[in-house]
Amino acid sequence: MTKRFLFSLVSVLCVCCCGMIFLLPAVLPAQPIVSASPLPLGASQATLDSLPRRSIADLLLEYQFPVKITSVKRTNFAYIDVGDPNNKEVLVFLHGLNGYIPIWNKTIEELSKDYRCIAVDLPGFGRSEKGELPINIFFYADLLIKFLDDIKVREATLVGHSMGAQIAMNLSMRHTHRFKRLVLISPTGIEPFSAQERQAFYDNVKVATTKEKTDDALRADFTRLFFKTPASAEFILRDRLAMRRATDYDDYCHAVARSMIGMVELPTWEMLESVRQPTLVIMGKNDKLIPNQFFHVMQKPQDIGELAKSRMSKATLQMIDKCGHLPQWEHPDAVNIAIIEFLNKER
Repeated sequence: MTKRFLFSLVSVLCVCCCGMIFLLPAVLPAQPIVSASPLPLGASQATLDSLPRRSIADLLLEYQFPVKITSVKRTNFAYIDVGDPNNKEVLVFLHGLNGYIPIWNKTIEELSKDYRCIAVDLPGFGRSEKGELPINIFFYADLLIKFLDDIKVREATLVGHSMGAQIAMNLSMRHTHRFKRLVLISPTGIEPFSAQERQAFYDNVKVATTKEKTDDALRADFTRLFFKTPASAEFILRDRLAMRRATDYDDYCHAVARSMIGMVELPTWEMLESVRQPTLVIMGKNDKLIPNQFFHVMQKPQDIGELAKSRMSKATLQMIDKCGHLPQWEHPDAVNIAIIEFLNKER
């Protein structure tokens, strides 16, 4: 494999997101924008250009639920805590790369009726602290354990999306007694990569690859999250475009690069047999990010889901038709029903 080919390879592939995707600068000709719905604007150019020079936390649109800020290992940590605080049934929501708490709005609206729902902004993203943080899956997992200790949550069900699902799997392996169930939505970590494929990521993922993305490129990337882009998701794109103009955007780009490397360097696939909790895996049949469409072009999302299910002793796989990488936003009712039925079954 030539260096030029490897770079092109990662350009088209390196995406794992949770609110938006990031493709590395392509050596190959740009891919055409393909969407089953009109391309969302996110915000007009005039509106974006008129934004004040502020931090990312100050430029994000108002969160639906009240946000609390705490310090975890001297790192400021944003989170929400919705539902009955005395409810012993606790769900902890973990977003993926480039994501933040609001991607769970439609899930928490429904599930907080019967469960205490806690969702976090992982450091480097959303309203949590940014900077030269030592970000990887273990860093996030250790912070989350300390955070749950601080708020006195000793037992919970983990609900993770994309990179957040990979963090959830790591937590479940290391702290089996604390996490009794897992819900993994469009999870990273369940797709095996060869040593050569992993090296391609290491060689080409840079902070600059995020910084150099233009508004138009971000809009095009955003549509690849969905089978059909919901109009209600446009605020997520607006926030992503606003972030590009923030004073701490360099720190955010650092978090993206470190997270991408962190997801690939941890061989979660090789450890799936250690996930012993009842697990619900939810995937879109039309996910454009999983499997990796350059390394594993002949495989389909269901192939990866079935393979992962076969390695986890108590896993159930739910595939959603006409659905991309963000099922909880594109098909919230189907996701909510699947989660509720799973939780009731595994009480």
